[in-house]
Amino acid sequence: MSATLIGCLPQGLDNTACNAFIQSAPLAAWMPVLSHLQQQFGLPDGAWEKIPQGANALFGLGDEVIVKLVPPNWRRQGDKEMLVAPLLEGKLSLQTPRLIGGGEIDSWVFVITSRLQGLLLADVWPSLDIEQKRSIMVQTGQVLRELRAVAFDQDIAIKVDWPSYLQELTAGCLARHQRRNMPAGLLDQVLPYIEAAGDFAEAGEPRFIHMDVHPWNLMAKQEEGRWKLDGLLDFGDAIVGCSDRFELLTPMIFMAQGSPLLLDALLESYGGTGGVSAFVLQRQLTACMLIRPDSDVVFCMRQVPASGPRDTWDQVAAQMFPFDSTR
Repeated sequence: MSATLIGCLPQGLDNTACNAFIQSAPLAAWMPVLSHLQQQFGLPDGAWEKIPQGANALFGLGDEVIVKLVPPNWRRQGDKEMLVAPLLEGKLSLQTPRLIGGGEIDSWVFVITSRLQGLLLADVWPSLDIEQKRSIMVQTGQVLRELRAVAFDQDIAIKVDWPSYLQELTAGCLARHQRRNMPAGLLDQVLPYIEAAGDFAEAGEPRFIHMDVHPWNLMAKQEEGRWKLDGLLDFGDAIVGCSDRFELLTPMIFMAQGSPLLLDALLESYGGTGGVSAFVLQRQLTACMLIRPDSDVVFCMRQVPASGPRDTWDQVAAQMFPFDSTR
């Protein structure tokens, strides 16, 4: 990876200060870096814009180029973007960003990709009727199948040791939930619930897992008055792992939002989940939600309207993932 020092980007920031800088620093503060990259990579002329989206610093150059600047705190996300973009290029029915260049500047990782056309699905999702949403959930299931089938080298850098990975996620989740102000009653039940869930992420064959398929990482376009998916973004959370529960989890929470119709559309299109009962699947997904890297479970719970008390994780699971009980 090429490394450049121009003395522009801040160093030694903790996560809070880093977030604040990314959110508040005006475009002018980033221009020395952007101009350097524009010259180094022969990027087209045009006006830069700062895109207020995501945790990392994101910039657009006309309709053609996106630059993502990832601070040292989260450099693994930038490294994954550079690895995964070529891996997925041309492999899906959706467009994905083409990698133009990447490297390191002032200890930050930069990733330069093509800019996808269309709108973020998040911009239109709330206005869609249930039938259009169902159609998109069917398409999402198809995309998840395509992701599952992506070929990769057996020694790929994003491959995790599955038992160790689950153990590490479980060991670290309680402290994260405490920091994010999970209600005390639910917090006390987290580890007992995970233990009771047993083998909730049963190991299968290693497969590519995007991990973060949701309306802010999906592009959409309108054809003959109907919306459909057109692109997939953001590979910073991707892994090669052994359970599809982590891949299904995010669209179920942020797209199905408690709708049995949309949940079933996704599952049927994806190809099912091994014939487990609705209760077992609810428990598996909820346990995965509790240990998923960087998951803000309270925020996730807010995506699904409450239909009753949420004093236990079984109650939460039944509302978050209300599958047909005959499944």
